[in-house]
Amino acid sequence: MARADRTLIAGWLKLVSTNGLSGVLQFLALAIAARALEVPALGAIALIQAYVKVIDGLFNFQSVNVLTRFLAEAEHEDNRDRFCGLIKAGFLVDGATALLATLVALVLLPFAGPLAGISLDWFGPAAIYAAVILTRTFGVSEAVLRCFDQFWSIGLRPSGQAVLLFIGSLVAWTLGAGAQTFLYVWLGSEVVANLGFIGWSILVLRRRGYTKLRHADAAGAIARSERFWPLLWQTNVTFGIRLLSQDADVLIAGGVLGPAAAGLLRAAKSVAAVVTQLGRPLQQVASAPISRLSAQGQTIEMIRYAAKIGLAAGAASALLGVAAIFLGAFGLRLLFGPDFAEAAPTLVILLFAAAVLMSGVTQLPLTIALGESGLFLRSIIYGTIVFYLVVALLLGALGIAGIALAQLAFNVTAQLVCWLGVWRRRIPAAIEA
Repeated sequence: MARADRTLIAGWLKLVSTNGLSGVLQFLALAIAARALEVPALGAIALIQAYVKVIDGLFNFQSVNVLTRFLAEAEHEDNRDRFCGLIKAGFLVDGATALLATLVALVLLPFAGPLAGISLDWFGPAAIYAAVILTRTFGVSEAVLRCFDQFWSIGLRPSGQAVLLFIGSLVAWTLGAGAQTFLYVWLGSEVVANLGFIGWSILVLRRRGYTKLRHADAAGAIARSERFWPLLWQTNVTFGIRLLSQDADVLIAGGVLGPAAAGLLRAAKSVAAVVTQLGRPLQQVASAPISRLSAQGQTIEMIRYAAKIGLAAGAASALLGVAAIFLGAFGLRLLFGPDFAEAAPTLVILLFAAAVLMSGVTQLPLTIALGESGLFLRSIIYGTIVFYLVVALLLGALGIAGIALAQLAFNVTAQLVCWLGVWRRRIPAAIEA
């Protein structure tokens, strides 16, 4: 086994060990809420969380992958001034766009809330929950820790949040608290974990001698990073558009079918999220090696490396979909209660959709490294169009199962467009070179 493969697996195992803990605890916290609340109340919480996440994704820059690329370049060049400038630029961009996203969420709530199925009595809690966006400014923090191979540290944020969430949910259930209390438990656990993660990344920087970030030349570092702003804009737009299907599906279910349908869909998605809990660490540990191969001019090796990871991840993830065919209804009934067993067909489809998604787990860092973030954006746009076409055709007849089929159609479309684009544009040119 090559040294790069051993490093990848070691880093992935470090992140999975912490992300696995966080996934299990978050899963149990949702199961506790499902047992403590009626399905429509759980659906109301899911609708607020989805609304805030969509607004966050549309307006709060997702800087981590772009910054990872350029920080890896600066590290490869041993250019400390550029490295510090990029860190400062990342903190400024993350903070400004988080503030913008929070304001947008508050302003749009009276107009978009009713369309998404958020009732008037939930407006106050929804406005309070929107404050969580202000702490979602850790893109540069994660990028720094990726470059320093601090994978345990990256995994501690979701793990810490999950521990707080599980304990808080358990206490709320024991005390017989209402649905709004459970929403505030979600809010408080994430705020504490996010702020702690940002603080830890700053401490890591100081320990490595990066103590004068305030005086770093952010503008100069951006100027020395080719296509910094276009890549950042394209990546953010791509992520935002993806959320229009990935998380807005809960809003569609709530707005068209009601909060109870949103609650059922949220439960099924939480089980399918077990797969993405494995995929996110894989993307995190693969992004820095992909960026290094790009900096070394090894285009073919980089594409082969990314494709190998995606193929293995997709094939392994499909096994969970097969298992759900036989055990899906039993698992939902056992974990969430008998009212949730009807979401079993939706769960099976979502697990296969997640397996397809895993086959493209390295596409984002790969296209950024190739300077082809527009290709990834194009794949998401095509996938979104297909998603809403399938929703329009199947939602009325199949309910939330129709939404799950739309997710599967989205992922198949997006993966095909992106991988075919990489093949047609880059591989022939790299072979010729």
